[in-house]
Amino acid sequence: MRVIVETLMLGMLSSQKAPSLVAAVLLAVMGLLGMHQEQALMVSGTWSSGEDVTSRLAEREATLNLRSEAEALLLSFTRAQMTRFYWGEFASSLDELGLTVGEPLIAHVQRSKNLTMLWLAPQHGEEAYLAIVRRDSSGTRLERLHCRGNVSRLKQPFLGSCPDGWSEFLPLNNIIMLRH
Repeated sequence: MRVIVETLMLGMLSSQKAPSLVAAVLLAVMGLLGMHQEQALMVSGTWSSGEDVTSRLAEREATLNLRSEAEALLLSFTRAQMTRFYWGEFASSLDELGLTVGEPLIAHVQRSKNLTMLWLAPQHGEEAYLAIVRRDSSGTRLERLHCRGNVSRLKQPFLGSCPDGWSEFLPLNNIIMLRH
């Protein structure tokens, strides 16, 4: 009888501990797999040291700050050129518009009778910017276009849209009627 009671108690203890035991084994296996993957990443070179991560984060922050500054300047340029065109013609420089460029950017303005463009290139970095304000084909509306892309494609001939490989970041259908 004592053997039967001990066997029943052992069975009850093991059935109560079974979920805990299974969970512990699963956690141990996951931990071992995680350690194995971390070692594989370190060996393959894709796992970075703290300094690499810090420098990449600093570079990313600088790019985002530059992007924010460039986009604000592009928007100011677009608005000022639209206003300027309403009163006669596009301005030929940022000075005429009362705009200045910050230290990290180099600006170049191009204009014609029906089109003006602002090219922004970084002194350091890979991302360049373009703002375009132009008359539509009917001559009664102004259209604006803002583009962002790799600096290697900077100042390529304008063919009516963003340079190849660049992306538009404000919709082209931002059209304002002229009241001439």
